[in-house]
Amino acid sequence: MSGAPTRSNLLRLYRDYMRTAQSFSSYNFRTYFQRRSRDMFRSALLPEHVATSSPYSQSGNVTEPVSPSTLTSTPPTGLSSPATQDEMLKAWYDSARKDLAVLRRSALTNQMYAGEKLVVEQPRLVVGGGGAGGEAATGGSGQPVSGPQSGGGAPPSG
Repeated sequence: MSGAPTRSNLLRLYRDYMRTAQSFSSYNFRTYFQRRSRDMFRSALLPEHVATSSPYSQSGNVTEPVSPSTLTSTPPTGLSSPATQDEMLKAWYDSARKDLAVLRRSALTNQMYAGEKLVVEQPRLVVGGGGAGGEAATGGSGQPVSGPQSGGGAPPSG
């Protein structure tokens, strides 16, 4: 790419990051890389007053500036000319593409050595009691809703 990346290039890169982060088989790695990818793009591409962190981020409500290669270092500041901004965006984009390749290899390795799913990843049918979620799903008494009569009681006389 000769000039600064276009909006479609940046969106494609973001989708590739999120797709790769989703491909991790480990729940902890998957959620970590999804959150860090979102934060990385927000801090690099959005103005500071707009960039807010995800609600699950440890840094609170402010997105920390991160670079793709280290995920911890801050980008250089004080660049004001448009040519310098374009050069900085191109350098960030190139670095992010290289790190995407590393992330893809890491996801593949994680898939090869996948362990058992965690309890939070396994869907579980709620069979009764326990609150509004279970009651709403099963008709209120812990029993599945079977027909026009949802409140229990005697069978209809026929």
